Amino acid sequence: MSDAGLIPLGFMRPGESGTLVEVRGLRHHVHEGSAETHAGPVMTYKAAHKYHADRGHRLEHRLQHMGLSPGQTVTVVQNAVTGPVIVAVKDTRIGLAKGVAAKIMVRPAEPDPGPGGGS
Repeated sequence: MSDAGLIPLGFMRPGESGTLVEVRGLRHHVHEGSAETHAGPVMTYKAAHKYHADRGHRLEHRLQHMGLSPGQTVTVVQNAVTGPVIVAVKDTRIGLAKGVAAKIMVRPAEPDPGPGGGS
């Protein structure tokens, strides 16, 4: 799936809507190949960042249970500098933390040309 045209839900303005495409979370990865020598006893440490393989999937499942699943149309109700991002999904409103909203990728809806048509 192409990333063209996708934006994080947390970057949308109130009144904008779009279709939820995916939830991006941390995935299992390890940085290999770097080793450091620290002061003190002669010991070599291998620098590695290990993340649990399930991280990100729990967020996806939790959002799906709240009604935020791929293909759903979401409308931003409130997105102030501070506080949660409030979105409308179906007939309910959900408050999301800024960090969670930044992981939700949305394809924005085409703007309505309004009365009078396009050209």
